[in-house]
Amino acid sequence: AVKSDIEIPYIEKAFSIAEEAMKAAVAAVTEGIAEYEIEAAARIRMLELGAEGVPYPPWVCSGENTVYSLCRSSERRIRPGDLVQCTIGSKYLGYCGNMCRAFSYGPIPDAARTLMEAVLESTEYALSTIKPGVRASDVFAGYYRILEKYGYEKFTLYGPAHGTGYYEVEGLWLSKEAQFIIQENMLFNIDIWLSDGTYGMRFEEGVIVTEKGVRELNPAFREVMSLEHRTR
Repeated sequence: AVKSDIEIPYIEKAFSIAEEAMKAAVAAVTEGIAEYEIEAAARIRMLELGAEGVPYPPWVCSGENTVYSLCRSSERRIRPGDLVQCTIGSKYLGYCGNMCRAFSYGPIPDAARTLMEAVLESTEYALSTIKPGVRASDVFAGYYRILEKYGYEKFTLYGPAHGTGYYEVEGLWLSKEAQFIIQENMLFNIDIWLSDGTYGMRFEEGVIVTEKGVRELNPAFREVMSLEHRTR
């Protein structure tokens, strides 16, 4: 549950690789590119940076495919107005680095923008609330209040974060029933998945608990993001 000082540099590297792979995936998006081709760009970059593999099969989904919490990259090709979801994980010397982001190709549909705003507010809440001495269930309670404000409380799968490290999920769910107290050097994925039944998205990134809060490991693209029209 609590990571040692020896482990942390390897953990930081794993998350850094995931972030660079995400940047490669975003840079690869053009009109007409297939989901699996975007995934390939991320995988190539991970290997170039020394990843030994992946903690789970990464995927890219778009359009109607984003409604699924877990998915596979398909042959579907990106079109203007699509919501695109990238879910990328790397493994470095046994440790997992995870990152998920959603963005639109072209203008963001109104419903997707609202969903993205709720996800980002939940992420920022978790970043500001996870700290030593806080009870896990208290973090969940505040997260649930945000969902109620948007009307999404029935569309979440779990709490706002879970433990990670040598495995992509190592228990320590910040859930309604979780009574453990957060401690310095715990490692979490802030992992927000929401769906409105038409669109779905996951924002996920790593944080290490410090003396006063958290240190963010891969914060790139934490924003409401749309890509301008690109052609190959």
